[in-house]
Amino acid sequence: MVDVVNRMIGAYRKEYERRPVPTLFLTILIAFFIIFVTAALITGGDTLYNVLNSDKSRFFGDYFESIVDSYYDPYTYGNVIYPPLIVTLYAVQAHFIIPFVRIPSGGTLTPELIRSSQMGIMVFMIITLVTFYALYVIYSRLVKDADIRKELTFFFTILLAYPFVYAVERGNSIILALVFCFIFIMGYRSENRFVRYASYIALGIAAGIKIYPLILWLLIVRNREYREAAVCAVIIAALLFIPFVFTDGGPLTFIDNFLIHSESRLGFTNITQITTGLLHEICGLPDNGVTILSYIILGLFTLLSFIIILFDKEMKFWKVLALVGCNLVLGLGSGVQYQTIYLMPAMLYFLIAEKKMTKENLFYVVCFAMMMVLIPGIEISGAISTSAGDVGFYPSAVIGAMESAFVIIMAVALLREGLMRIYRSRSAERREHAAEV
Repeated sequence: MVDVVNRMIGAYRKEYERRPVPTLFLTILIAFFIIFVTAALITGGDTLYNVLNSDKSRFFGDYFESIVDSYYDPYTYGNVIYPPLIVTLYAVQAHFIIPFVRIPSGGTLTPELIRSSQMGIMVFMIITLVTFYALYVIYSRLVKDADIRKELTFFFTILLAYPFVYAVERGNSIILALVFCFIFIMGYRSENRFVRYASYIALGIAAGIKIYPLILWLLIVRNREYREAAVCAVIIAALLFIPFVFTDGGPLTFIDNFLIHSESRLGFTNITQITTGLLHEICGLPDNGVTILSYIILGLFTLLSFIIILFDKEMKFWKVLALVGCNLVLGLGSGVQYQTIYLMPAMLYFLIAEKKMTKENLFYVVCFAMMMVLIPGIEISGAISTSAGDVGFYPSAVIGAMESAFVIIMAVALLREGLMRIYRSRSAERREHAAEV
């Protein structure tokens, strides 16, 4: 037994010496996974059950509710908050699924009825499996020449990452948006025009699913490819607005629905939620003042991020992706636990690019790992009384807040690095100019 343990330790040391960054990253995720499984076995599955959506009746709810909402006048009666492209896709699926749903006499169509139908659950499963496969193919192409354990890394960094698990349980389309984000990131710098344009279309589709990925467009501007940026912008605009033709809505209706939905969200995931939750709901400060302050903080964070993305030419590519991802998580949006899924591209590029375990890389290993780990869902008694009702200490909400804490820590580190480098660069330029004069 001692020999077996010694061999395992020796094999681990060799693996760590060869590829220290991904090895330590996987070690953290696997260790938490073992703790997670052990806790689930001890508690009879309670700690697993608790990490999922707090409303247990809504499993796969985002998908099946969207099918119902998109079936007839989605923006007028469904009050949908999704862009018209994904609404149109949901409507197409609805017209295929709903004829096979048995609706009780005198009853109405509900997400639960569709979810309990053979056709409804089959279409959902097919779409989910195809999305998984597409993600695996993209991942395999991305890491094919990298010195990392491909299957093990994919299994623990994507399929068993908490935001991914949460998104699957919700049946949310963010996973599909992630697929197209990866396609854009991998193709927008290609010398092949068709590959580049295909990547622009992919970004347009991602924006047509979730809006926010359009921030990735800044990567083209960063390269000073202004003509390409204009082409990409036209493609994104077309995929965002043309699908309104197939719906009952328009940009203004969509924005109204979105703002109503955003204002009703509570949590501790993005900047506006955290600011509102801490200062208004807990500390009791006036709502209007807190709202203004939250948007000032958000605007400042976004502005500084964009300055660094566009002007810090020395920042590593994975760090640029990480800063974009931090904005996707902490910026405007619904602020749900699965949002950290947008940091997966940066995480994978980090694992591929970094070969040595420096203090800086150790810091980012811990940050990325703690955004993705599965943590046992332990019930916490009590709730915070707010103007919108009680905000319970749901395990999933606590895990989401923890993820956001590490996103904030990473964002601050990236902002500090980028701003300091820009400042030093500008100072050096001024000194050179003064010397020439």
